Amino acid sequence: MIRSIQILAAVLAFLPGFVQGHSLGIVRLRDARGPFVITVFTSPELVSGRAADVSVLIQRRDSNEAVLDAIVSFVLTPPRSSILNDTEPMCGQPGLVTTLGSQDGQTTILARREQSPNKLLYTAPVNFPLTGPWGLDVLVRHGGDSAKFTCEIPVDLPARPLAGLVPFLALPPLLVTLFAINQWLRMPYRRK
Repeated sequence: MIRSIQILAAVLAFLPGFVQGHSLGIVRLRDARGPFVITVFTSPELVSGRAADVSVLIQRRDSNEAVLDAIVSFVLTPPRSSILNDTEPMCGQPGLVTTLGSQDGQTTILARREQSPNKLLYTAPVNFPLTGPWGLDVLVRHGGDSAKFTCEIPVDLPARPLAGLVPFLALPPLLVTLFAINQWLRMPYRRK
């Protein structure tokens, strides 16, 4: 009885994430500098050509209290072996993203809390046009304090459309074949 309650509790604990369709994503960096502790989250799957959320949780180092009135910007640096053309869009969803400028291949994007379903996070949707390891600098200013945090974000090629479906497409014919073999082996004339 206790075991079944534990299993039910575990299932219910994970259910809200699947029902809402939102998750914080993958932690790319957790670091402390100056008066800040930050945690950088990205969408679980970063694919070139698709918009992805980059989010940051900023906390006070002394109390772990969330900082809700900071100015946060992301400086994105494309992979070293590539050149970003001005025609390739960096940001997703026009009107929701404030691009502060582009210089030396780097793009600066202002992150805002209004863009996030979780109002403790500063978020900006980003469309990574190139594959490879992107550099992310998170610049945080709050009052007279400021800090810079750096991490790397891997961006992959889009998966081939059928590649993810192969296991699901192969399973029904396999099950039908196994059932046919089972029935063939159970035929009455085979027992003689």
